[in-house]
Amino acid sequence: METDRLPAEIDLLMFNSAGVKIAVDTVQVDGIMSLEQAEQHGVRSSTLNEILEPGIETSSNPSTIIICRDGGEAYGIKVDWLDAIVTVPVKAIQPIPEPLSYFTGPRMFWGAVLRGDDVVLLIDLYRLKGPKSYKAVPAA
Repeated sequence: METDRLPAEIDLLMFNSAGVKIAVDTVQVDGIMSLEQAEQHGVRSSTLNEILEPGIETSSNPSTIIICRDGGEAYGIKVDWLDAIVTVPVKAIQPIPEPLSYFTGPRMFWGAVLRGDDVVLLIDLYRLKGPKSYKAVPAA
């Protein structure tokens, strides 16, 4: 990938899921719904814990769903709360910190940015297709 083709900035939707600060490129967001609206529209959705660790209970109580549409099928990630849309310089994106680089699913987490004192993980919604068993994949 040539760096001269990358945009200078990226708009990220920041959110919290099970106590983890996460962000997604707004280009991947098709919409935002309440849990009830998603159920009425038949949108399949999961928490990150259900995707990464099927069968593990979570103490969070998500009420909002970020919708992604890939190949026509809408699916969503349940989140505890939305934070903000933040414009971040692409050069500020860092590689995934250890030890997360050893478990990134099929590259679901692709980078991290600092926001104040917090590390915010960047997630690729197109790689989330619902609860699955992902194995550790060494980072390249």
